[in-house]
Amino acid sequence: MDDKDNEKTEEIKEETAPETAETENEAAKTPAENPETPPENEATEQPENAKTAETPPAPPVKKDKSNILIEIIAAVGVALVAAGLAVFFITNRAPDVPAAVTDTETEEQTDKETETETETEAETEEEQIVPTDNVKVLQADKLPSAVTKDFYKSDEKLFNRAVMYSANELKGKSDNVIFKYDGLTVQSSDKVGTFTSNDIKLDEFKKLIISWNANTKGGTVEVAVKIKLPDGSYTEPYSWGVWSVNGGVSKSKSKKDENGTLDIDTLMLKQPCTAVKLVIKLTQTGDEPPVLYNVTFATDRDKQTVSKNTSTDKVKLKVKKRYQYDVSEIGGVICSPTSLSMVRDYYGEKGFNTRDTADGVYDNKEKIYGNWSFNVAYAGELGYNAFVDIYDIKALKWALSKDVPVICSVKIKKGQLSGSGFPDYSTNGHLMCVIGYETVDGKDYLIVNDPAIKQVEVRYLVSEFETIWPGTAYIVQKKPERYTWRIGEGTKQDIVVVADYVPEGRYNRPGGNFKVKSIVIHNTGNFTSGADANSHKNYIKQDGTKTSWHYTVDDKVIFKHLPEEERAWHAGDGREGAGNTNGIGIEICVNHETLGTKNPSKYFYKALDNAAQLVAELMYKYKLTIKQVKQHYDYSGKNCPQVIRENDLWEPFLKNVQERYDKIKAERG
Repeated sequence: MDDKDNEKTEEIKEETAPETAETENEAAKTPAENPETPPENEATEQPENAKTAETPPAPPVKKDKSNILIEIIAAVGVALVAAGLAVFFITNRAPDVPAAVTDTETEEQTDKETETETETEAETEEEQIVPTDNVKVLQADKLPSAVTKDFYKSDEKLFNRAVMYSANELKGKSDNVIFKYDGLTVQSSDKVGTFTSNDIKLDEFKKLIISWNANTKGGTVEVAVKIKLPDGSYTEPYSWGVWSVNGGVSKSKSKKDENGTLDIDTLMLKQPCTAVKLVIKLTQTGDEPPVLYNVTFATDRDKQTVSKNTSTDKVKLKVKKRYQYDVSEIGGVICSPTSLSMVRDYYGEKGFNTRDTADGVYDNKEKIYGNWSFNVAYAGELGYNAFVDIYDIKALKWALSKDVPVICSVKIKKGQLSGSGFPDYSTNGHLMCVIGYETVDGKDYLIVNDPAIKQVEVRYLVSEFETIWPGTAYIVQKKPERYTWRIGEGTKQDIVVVADYVPEGRYNRPGGNFKVKSIVIHNTGNFTSGADANSHKNYIKQDGTKTSWHYTVDDKVIFKHLPEEERAWHAGDGREGAGNTNGIGIEICVNHETLGTKNPSKYFYKALDNAAQLVAELMYKYKLTIKQVKQHYDYSGKNCPQVIRENDLWEPFLKNVQERYDKIKAERG
């Protein structure tokens, strides 16, 4: 919003910026090098501690007569399989095999785990759209209970006064809108959908800034709120405007009424309030519908009580310099996109210029480049978790110590930066990128890439910076390396795949980018009833875990632990071995009452079916043949996948995979 003033009236003049010498102060923080030696014959089977404390057994499930009958039938089925009818059981399964009920989670627990603050009203059923020949209807995703509400947020939570809601946290009434993969999207080709949330409780506030992240290549997103007044009534919606990454579309919607004023990106209320309803409108204009990932509320509430203490005396992030006046014609009004461009540089983006960012954030209604919400929305389109927050100096240093540069909005009167060496500096509104802090001769400084100063990098006294900065900041973070997708979508074999990667730099994530030449099948070897895909995901992410593989499959879900083209320690054939280097490792869980290798349960056969669908998808993706689907045994001689091998299930499994692959090939070409 500051840019609304300075971009339309006065930006700091180039000639008023004094030419001072650059100072280079390298960051005190340097990541320690930690070279690792890979295992020569590492294997992944039998992680006995895969059942962690995070998956305690639940009380026994009460069984009625129908449950007992089902178990008797299932037991007979297992006996038949052990007698040599495995081919029939795998490839001709009855369509209504019951879903597994494990010791760790039930449907009731799943519902409880996904409750959020938004659920203050009775749940309403989503409107069911009946598909016709002319209407393409998407099916909503249901995430496993192991996926927390923070799944889509950055690992390092840098919220100060802001509260972010991921799409999977929102509850409310949908009209042609569903949760799909990782966001809210239009459900059918009717093109337009709306979502109205239940009450979202916030600490008492009078000032509100909303920001969001979305994918709008195929349409537009409009985010609005109805404020719940102290008497329980609601205001008419305040809209932050129509947003799209496509040029010429984005327009803010300022508004003033008896309850408050929305000035571009900031709502000021006349009385304090404590709750809002989100109103989200999604409009499809292209081939793919828009997707809204998250919404963030930044208010003037009391600051969070989380610790923001820093452990370093100085920090300087290596952020490239960009001078806004290097862009002809619009140089005086692009401090915000210039600062955002510096952050893009910092995160390693290539092949863009400042003008590209400026065009991306432009508010076509106000004719400005400094709409705070639009700037972070554009960062979201580029793949970041980005939001507006209200910070203070302590929070600012905290973010910098976490390797995140912070874009700050300031207003400067002449003389306010005299001690910093800029006595004539003045602007009605300006944004700059703070990249570090240090203490020199007993004085605390912020290191700033100021796009309006010719030399760009300068130092401002912390005591003076506090007088020009009311706290508004853009926080732009890398998205976590996790996502969801489906295989077998629209069929009985509809399985959610959840990616939650081993952190980079760990011993069991050696990295590299290699050509996929095979798919290597394993059994987990852990017969504990709680050792499902989620518990193995927890195991592989623990500090000190030496082994790794790419996917773990159970009867309900598939977890992905590493990018497919990265090396993993799973095949037992050494650092340069073909299995470790060029093979995608897949672990199939043998949990859920499987009593030894000779007595696989119905849950194992369901997991085997899920694995067959996954392998077929990977074969199609990497143009592999069935001959390139291997056993762990083929690389190391280990009796693995043991349950498959000892029950003569390998050939039926390959047949199952081939049939699924042939179907995919016929459908997709």
